[in-house]
Amino acid sequence: MLNDPRVRVAYVVTKVVVFGVAALATWPLSRMIGPKAWIGLGVFGAILATMTAVALMATSSGSDVETEPDSDEEGPDIDAVIDPEQPIEHPIEDSIDLHPFLPRDVPDVVDAYLEAAVAKGLREVRLIHGRGIGVQRDRVQKLLARHPLVSGFHDAPPERGGWGATVAYLKRSNVQRSNV
Repeated sequence: MLNDPRVRVAYVVTKVVVFGVAALATWPLSRMIGPKAWIGLGVFGAILATMTAVALMATSSGSDVETEPDSDEEGPDIDAVIDPEQPIEHPIEDSIDLHPFLPRDVPDVVDAYLEAAVAKGLREVRLIHGRGIGVQRDRVQKLLARHPLVSGFHDAPPERGGWGATVAYLKRSNVQRSNV
């Protein structure tokens, strides 16, 4: 990060500005407190200068060295791996942790998960929404209450997450009924 000269300059300028603001804030205190305020500012400046020097020396050493990849294969292009427009494949298991998903995406995630769980033949799933203050729990349970694939639901038992998770019972899909 600090190998880029522009970033290094911005880093040093930021430190100087912070020190300048501290000096301006200390000026009125020095009249009330006396020279002890300036001693504190001097110590603060010395620490700030030392931290800046250490950070800059640590990043400048070895910054010109090109490293070879460990293998002949190139790694995946990070931009190709993380595409916010592409859906994320999630294995369909008997539970899903909703913590990694943005709150605005949770209803769509739950809906897609329930459809995939029914298609896989699961009859019971656990949705882990966390305890918090109950907002996510309420959203998930309201969605389950009106979802056509859900026959019922309740808070998970204590050993399976308590009120931080909801157990939902799923209906069989029409495709499965015709095959049975």
